[in-house]
Amino acid sequence: MGGIADEHVEWAIVNRLKAMLDEPPQTTFNVTQTFALFSSVLLWTKNRAWVAGNLGQRVEWEDQADHRAHNVREAMRDTLITDDPWRLSLAAPQIVLVDRADGRENQDRRINADFEAMTAEDFFKWLRDALAHGDGRTIRSIHKHSARTGKTLLAGFRVEFNAERGAAQTLTLDLFHDDMRRIGSVLADLFCSSLSGGDRYFEEEAGTARIEEADRVA
Repeated sequence: MGGIADEHVEWAIVNRLKAMLDEPPQTTFNVTQTFALFSSVLLWTKNRAWVAGNLGQRVEWEDQADHRAHNVREAMRDTLITDDPWRLSLAAPQIVLVDRADGRENQDRRINADFEAMTAEDFFKWLRDALAHGDGRTIRSIHKHSARTGKTLLAGFRVEFNAERGAAQTLTLDLFHDDMRRIGSVLADLFCSSLSGGDRYFEEEAGTARIEEADRVA
């Protein structure tokens, strides 16, 4: 590791994912790329934030990095996923409402009603489980045929998964491009801030450390 601490490398990885969400690498597959980056941030940060399971502050911490990572979960506990800074959309974007063959707009824009009263903590746990543990087809693309151009437009992804393990109720999430970029960036930023403890020196060390990425495996 060349003297670079594990937590510095971890910080750098999540910070790089955030940087690519904020300033996406040039690609024509912007929605697909954003979903890949968002999913990576979600899986990494949720798993680390739940390092103490459901024991919360009663844990005897052996690793300061684990303790700081768990603070991410604590920070999400009293915030609704539809409130600042997350702002999960409750209305579909214009891209999926217009450009119909008859030139009319779909007036029913309501989406994500299942999550209006859900905390960010519960939301990220549910979504992580849906992406990582879903049996069968839980994720579908949100796309439409454009009457104007004749092309098929990919706008986002629909996730359908049980409200909790063994529950009959299914929750439906419509996750669009702007939501994935914003929520993923905020989540990565929260994680990095927690892992560093708000220490600018830590962040400068991690941000400037020579952590290179291998081109290939020998």
